[in-house]
Amino acid sequence: MGVVPLIDEHEVAQIVVRTLAGASVVRIVGDVDLAAAGQLRTALGQALVEHPWIIVDLRRVAAVDSVGLGVLIAAREAARRQSGDLLLAATPPFFRSVLQAARLETVFPTFDTVPQAMTFALAD
Repeated sequence: MGVVPLIDEHEVAQIVVRTLAGASVVRIVGDVDLAAAGQLRTALGQALVEHPWIIVDLRRVAAVDSVGLGVLIAAREAARRQSGDLLLAATPPFFRSVLQAARLETVFPTFDTVPQAMTFALAD
């Protein structure tokens, strides 16, 4: 298991990528927004190099905007091109409501926990 912390004291979000057998887990602490977009794009790109299956742990996300959603959509498309997927785990209720408002609730597979998402990814 590799751990690649992508923490920049000038950025609002803290993003950690953990490489596990069969998938990468990207944990976000903070906002998924314009300020974190570049950092998130880099983290998701690194995760995709390791595995085509990416699990994004959202349990400590405070806010999300359209730019952050755009980064997640682009990463999901890239993962699917490599026969994987981007799964959202521990998705807070507010995040799910944003997905619904943006009509994206069917775009992302969502799971209550990271282990549930991992089980799904490994079953493929």
